[in-house]
Amino acid sequence: MKAIYLKELRLTRKMLIIWLSLIVILTGFAAVEFVMLKDALADIAELAGSFPKIVLVLFGMNGVGVDTALGAYQCMAFWSNLLAYFFAGFLGVFAVAREEKFGTSEFLFSKPYKRSSIVWAKIWAAVTNLAIFSLTVGIMSYLCIILPLGDMSIIGTHIITTIGMFITQIVLFAIGLLISSMAKNYKTASRLTMVAVMVFYVISFALDYVGTMNFLNFLTPIRYFEVVSVSANGLNPLYIILSLVIILSSCFEASRRYTGKDLRAL
Repeated sequence: MKAIYLKELRLTRKMLIIWLSLIVILTGFAAVEFVMLKDALADIAELAGSFPKIVLVLFGMNGVGVDTALGAYQCMAFWSNLLAYFFAGFLGVFAVAREEKFGTSEFLFSKPYKRSSIVWAKIWAAVTNLAIFSLTVGIMSYLCIILPLGDMSIIGTHIITTIGMFITQIVLFAIGLLISSMAKNYKTASRLTMVAVMVFYVISFALDYVGTMNFLNFLTPIRYFEVVSVSANGLNPLYIILSLVIILSSCFEASRRYTGKDLRAL
């Protein structure tokens, strides 16, 4: 299992570097932007107040005052999370279903390991990649957003929102893994997973726009640890429990399905 875990980390290294590069570019651009516009943030916030609510929701600015360090961080976290969540969903598909894409499924599952052990080794490798991704997001957000804005009081909020992002990533990864175990092939699994993440975002946008139906947040993992809510109230224990239920049930079911799946159909 350890050998498969380490090999999986090597095989996914290039993909992880590509996604991390996107985060570095995004946060680097934000640093330049915040430094250049630091003295004009109050005017930008006043201008944003005249925008239709739907525009504010779509750009992660609803209920966020970009003229403060916390508001600017929350707005930037929205875009970082966008990359993080699609990466997590894609990683869920890529973890096992890619063996069908590259024609290596029969070779891999003919090794002297239980299929379930192989699947779980890949799961742990993916969680490791997500942890590296979240840590990088946290470091880059601190260096490129918090430091330029000069408000160290939001470091605690920064840490807890990053943890929330990491948990949400694992939830979306587990859902992607489950979809890949049920889909007939890699292409179908990829499409269904990307559609699922987009549907989660559509639901999240709708709930954010309505603003009075937070009891429906359980319908989309995107809302479990939403940055504005977590900044104000911390991590909700109920959503932590719900996340664990989704993660464990999805991973165990995916492992069960792959254990009994026809290699030729993988």
